[in-house]
Amino acid sequence: MKKKVLLICKNKKNLELLSNFLKKNGISSIGCHDLKEAMSMDLEEISLSLIDLSGYNRSVLKLLSIFFEKRAPFIVIYPPQAKDKNIVPPPGSSGVLIKPLNPKMLLTLVKNFLQEDI
Repeated sequence: MKKKVLLICKNKKNLELLSNFLKKNGISSIGCHDLKEAMSMDLEEISLSLIDLSGYNRSVLKLLSIFFEKRAPFIVIYPPQAKDKNIVPPPGSSGVLIKPLNPKMLLTLVKNFLQEDI
């Protein structure tokens, strides 16, 4: 069965843009903007999660903790304000990206990760 990327993003427009970008590049994804829904998802068919922290309160840390405990690979996307700060990746994260996202870098990162999962 084809593996999917789980997209977690509070901003529905950004979620749609990211989903369309991955689809255009042959990558199947599932979008989710609700943290409770994301916490209860079956991660069996998910190869990678992209988690955009923008707009969420500290409750997003619970989600990151759940993904870490389930050993579910995830990449965290920080808002642009994080650019000049020393970012420490959350425990268990497979990587960190800072907005604005470089489409070529994002695509390479996701494809490389999915390739490893085969």
